[in-house]
Amino acid sequence: MSTDKRRFPSLMSYHVYPRRVAYYETDAMGVLHHSNHVRFFEEARVALLRDRGWMEIHQPAGPYVFAVTEQSARYFKPAVFDEALEIWTQMRRVGARLEFQYALFSQASQTVIAAGGTRLVPIDTSFRVAKLPASFLEAVDRESWDEAWPPKPQV
Repeated sequence: MSTDKRRFPSLMSYHVYPRRVAYYETDAMGVLHHSNHVRFFEEARVALLRDRGWMEIHQPAGPYVFAVTEQSARYFKPAVFDEALEIWTQMRRVGARLEFQYALFSQASQTVIAAGGTRLVPIDTSFRVAKLPASFLEAVDRESWDEAWPPKPQV
């Protein structure tokens, strides 16, 4: 089962990264350990960059690294072993920073179970803030950003 996007009309555009909860990612209560949500967000961020064809600017293929300067996570409901999830991701540019927002969606319950965000700064190999190519920045500026996050289902 995948997302019924008609239930989430507030979403303008977002990247979807499918993922299942592995057994080793659960805690003693049998639920997804809270530290793994951030890992899932990272995986989804890289998948968005890959799917948009932007990995050529990211090391090791390109000259830039994106340093995380801030991250957040909010937890609403648990996920369990082998549960099918989707990580919804949006990105935008704010000055020199790139901001990503994530919603961890449970296919079983059709609800958002966690949400978070990261702020990143592009740096070069000398760890100095770097200016990204204009073509990349223009493409990022065309990405959608939903201020009402995480998305709420319509009943």
